[in-house]
Amino acid sequence: MEKIDYIPISALAEIAYCPKNFYYRIIEGIEDKNFPMIKGEIEDEQRKEREKIWRDQNVHQVRFIPISSESLRLIGIVDAIEERGELYPIEYKTGEFKQSLRDDIQLCAEAMVLEEEIGKDIPYGYIYYAESRKRRKVLFQDELREKVLRLIQKAFDILEGEEIPEPVNDARCNGCSLQSLCLPEEISYLKEKQHKPRKPVPSLRLNRVLYIDEQGAYLKKEKHRVIVTKNREKIMEIPLVNLDEIVFVGNVNFSSQLLKLLLKRDIRVSYITTYGHYEGSFQPELSKNSHLRICQFRKFFDEKFKLNISKKFIEGKISNMRTLLLRYNRSLKDDEIERVINNLKVYLKELKKATNINQVLGIEGISTRNYFSVFKKIIKNKLEFDFEKRTRRPPRDPVNALLSLGYTLLLKDIIGALQYVGLDPYVGYFHSTKYGRPSLGLDIMEEFRPIIVDSLVLTLINKGIIYSDDFGKKIGSYYLKERARAKYFTQYEQRKKEEIIHPIFGYKLPYHRIFELQVRFLAKVLTGEIDEYIPLKVR
Repeated sequence: MEKIDYIPISALAEIAYCPKNFYYRIIEGIEDKNFPMIKGEIEDEQRKEREKIWRDQNVHQVRFIPISSESLRLIGIVDAIEERGELYPIEYKTGEFKQSLRDDIQLCAEAMVLEEEIGKDIPYGYIYYAESRKRRKVLFQDELREKVLRLIQKAFDILEGEEIPEPVNDARCNGCSLQSLCLPEEISYLKEKQHKPRKPVPSLRLNRVLYIDEQGAYLKKEKHRVIVTKNREKIMEIPLVNLDEIVFVGNVNFSSQLLKLLLKRDIRVSYITTYGHYEGSFQPELSKNSHLRICQFRKFFDEKFKLNISKKFIEGKISNMRTLLLRYNRSLKDDEIERVINNLKVYLKELKKATNINQVLGIEGISTRNYFSVFKKIIKNKLEFDFEKRTRRPPRDPVNALLSLGYTLLLKDIIGALQYVGLDPYVGYFHSTKYGRPSLGLDIMEEFRPIIVDSLVLTLINKGIIYSDDFGKKIGSYYLKERARAKYFTQYEQRKKEEIIHPIFGYKLPYHRIFELQVRFLAKVLTGEIDEYIPLKVR
């Protein structure tokens, strides 16, 4: 890891509070924010409007002064320096008046840097609490200064070392903006098998997806709204605050001004064809975590790791295929389905014994063929929806067209989760890495194929939501017509929002949050925080 010459003064408060928090923000560059942090930034901007003020005739105050120290290896900005005979720093904080060692440490570090610059001692400073409109005097005594020096050393030990600090997993985690990323309770449970975790903090992304399937439509921005037009007539308008992603299907265009605004607001834009092929995405810059990607690339050259993680991906897929068949065969009681269920159980045992990737590929292939050989038996309307085998490019029947479209949407969402967490979707471990192939996206989606897409397709057919006349056909390839695609997209989004009880942690989560959760666990395996990736296996 490249040596870091300076650390932000504010980071000392982070490491005093939680070393793991410090690691995420300084090494991995994570910038997730909660309400108090955003509120503090707004208050900072308001204070910047007046950089120099006279509090009264004898008190001169200068705000936002950049400072640095070569000997302490600290850099930062002092909120204010005030002079009333003596010079002293002031740090502004949101919230109510309180005693806080973290705040004292940050202010003392600022004073120590200032002392080096001006060449004289600063005995005290003040912390101003905006909500209470009160300031607290902090004396820079020897004990506090020694704590600052110890924290500086601890910070550089973490920065220049190889180990990631353990989560504190205590009351400090409550309200932390990085809790959904750190997952302290989940990591502790996986390691110690004690105290099942509470439901994690919801992601800031609420999975609000807008599909634009109107061919020839044009999107533009109007203030903080998206305007959808066709032939210069307005079709709809949507406030940006109601969106996390826009999916364009087929021939849909938009203005460059809208694209800039969407990326600025962290709203992802994805493209798929009317035939259901994923073409790509415009992804906002959500992660600066290059350290995680370096770990990902290193593991790509570790053959033992690639084998073990590939076995986990396929274990999840086979297990979930078997579970889906078990659910349907409770009422069907079909002997052929029962035979395949037993075969899949055998393949899971063989998978554990696999010693190379080719064996894993073979087991995945035969398991999938077995599974789809009886898929037609769990389709109720067999006259309208005949299905013999899985055909991909092109889909040779309506069932395959539904499966292919669903897998495209699922891949799009898995790629989004990977990019959100900070991983490269194109460097995977089970699927071969070829130009343009999102191998890691394909790896992760394996365990979700049966429980998201296959289950959805069966629901659409068996409940009469999609009919045979909803399909078109071109040169032997089937595709959903525009009206039916809208129904499909709606049902797919509802499926992602469906909550299940997590089989390991016991709390309820919607599937779209579980996508992110599984990717975060993979990231923690790559960085060595946990030893083993556990696939999602539904019951």
